[in-house]
Amino acid sequence: MTLKILSLLAASALVLSLSQGLAQSPDAPLPGRTHAASYAPMPSGLTISVRPWDNNTANQRLKGKFTEALSQRGVALSETGAPLTLNFETEVESIAVPDGGPTLGQLQARNHESRVRLNFWSTTQDSLVTGRRGGDSGGGTVRYVLRATLDDQRSGHRLWQGQTSYDATSGDETTTFALMVPVLVEGLGQTVRPKGFRIE
Repeated sequence: MTLKILSLLAASALVLSLSQGLAQSPDAPLPGRTHAASYAPMPSGLTISVRPWDNNTANQRLKGKFTEALSQRGVALSETGAPLTLNFETEVESIAVPDGGPTLGQLQARNHESRVRLNFWSTTQDSLVTGRRGGDSGGGTVRYVLRATLDDQRSGHRLWQGQTSYDATSGDETTTFALMVPVLVEGLGQTVRPKGFRIE
């Protein structure tokens, strides 16, 4: 009987150690998430103008990163009169963890699929209309969110929208968002299922 109990305890310890190893493995959720939805084919040969929804100094610098990433993809750009407009906005969300509660890594591991569904079905258009914007000044972990839409100025139709987010310690927002821009632009005009990435 004692041998059976010891065997069960040993098996439980093995399962626990394996589960802890998996939680810290390279397959753990990545800090970045990106997804996009295409509503209509992106017309070829048309110029695009880039416009931040909030025309502050930081977003003006970020606009330069968008034009650089689009140029590298061979997209024709124009400051004014372009038939297509790429609008973008930034947001910084505080990620609060209750005192004594699980760590951020544990929450990511447990709720990975829930977070993906929540992010994927977030309404970019509603966010752009309300101009929702947050911030974090107390340090800790925050979520940097970068959203963009591609609109046809001739018809008024939205052709595409995408979102990229990244969980990291609060710091240089401009640099973080600048590193996220190429990830978002990579999916321009395409439907991209939620996928993770890491900024190197």
